[in-house]
Amino acid sequence: MEIFATILTGVLVFAAGQTTLKMVIEPIQKLRETIAEIAFILTNNHVVYHNADAIDKEEVHTVYMNSRETGARLISRLTLIPFYEHIHKLFNLPNKVSITKASERLYGISNQMVSKSPIKYYCLDLYRIEICECLNIDDPITNGLSKQEILYSINEIRKSVS
Repeated sequence: MEIFATILTGVLVFAAGQTTLKMVIEPIQKLRETIAEIAFILTNNHVVYHNADAIDKEEVHTVYMNSRETGARLISRLTLIPFYEHIHKLFNLPNKVSITKASERLYGISNQMVSKSPIKYYCLDLYRIEICECLNIDDPITNGLSKQEILYSINEIRKSVS
């Protein structure tokens, strides 16, 4: 009877470990991979974001779709993690609101890159900075302007246009 209890306990511990691995640890790893992918995309596509008017339209479309898909993937990876609101601090991950905002900003970048707005370039830089802040990653592009300077420039342009 003691052997049966030992075997049963071992099986239960194994099952609990595998469940935790599949339901919590692996989705968290996928979320981290997506966050790292975003850092790569912000760096790799920076030139396309700022020069969409002068670059091959097919490449612009590819970057546009890639940014939108990555934003959607970020949200989908978040939804796979049970009890995220309670465990995100344990794994040093951004909160749900920050991840949602980062996803929205990725969509914003894809929209602004093809925009004709006079504040387009400032918005692109602002969104990049906000994504990095939301996801707790270093800004891969440092162009010398702080978030406050960009916001000030946007407001000044808006005043002069209106």
